Amino acid sequence: MIRFLFIDMGGTLADETLSWQARFRVQAQMEEAKAKGVTEEDLKRAVERASREYRRIYRGALDELGIREMAPYDPALERLYPQAKETLRGLRARYPLGLIANQGPGLKDRLAAFGIRDFFQVVVSSFDVGLKKPDPAIFYLALDRANVRPGEAVMIGDRLDNDVFPAKALGMKTVWVRQGFGALQTPRSPAATPDWSVSSLSELLSIDFQ
Repeated sequence: MIRFLFIDMGGTLADETLSWQARFRVQAQMEEAKAKGVTEEDLKRAVERASREYRRIYRGALDELGIREMAPYDPALERLYPQAKETLRGLRARYPLGLIANQGPGLKDRLAAFGIRDFFQVVVSSFDVGLKKPDPAIFYLALDRANVRPGEAVMIGDRLDNDVFPAKALGMKTVWVRQGFGALQTPRSPAATPDWSVSSLSELLSIDFQ
């Protein structure tokens, strides 16, 4: 029986489009990129390829283009997807919720600023705990804090490599939210195939997780 739902942040609840556009713009203006003739569009396409190939999205893209210095990512430009609050409200009416996310510092403050901090009983951020998805340790930590076994939990996220594959390997059920660069991925094996797949957050409300 499912007793707990875990959700990813970037690309799942938060629309990262403006943050990525700004990062590409800054990166293309840096001396190394200009010397190599790398444009914003080149960077976007390299990130898309890295996502499809299950590589580290930005570092993998820069390695492919032969760029060492990395432009910063600005989370302040992220916006919640329009259905996020309504979806969280509906899910919380059925299950306790937790967050498992690869994030920088200040995640809880950002959740509060978005007006969604109180939806979550458990918040596990990679920066705070020193662990990153797809490391199974970050999932085990979240499960322990929620006091549930893997078979009693669901992981909801936009990445097959970071969310679906590692959670499924532990025995959790999984939902793939096809948004952002993660939507470009395709399941490579049954181990990376989600139990459910949706194209918008609101579709989560129609899933019978049992």
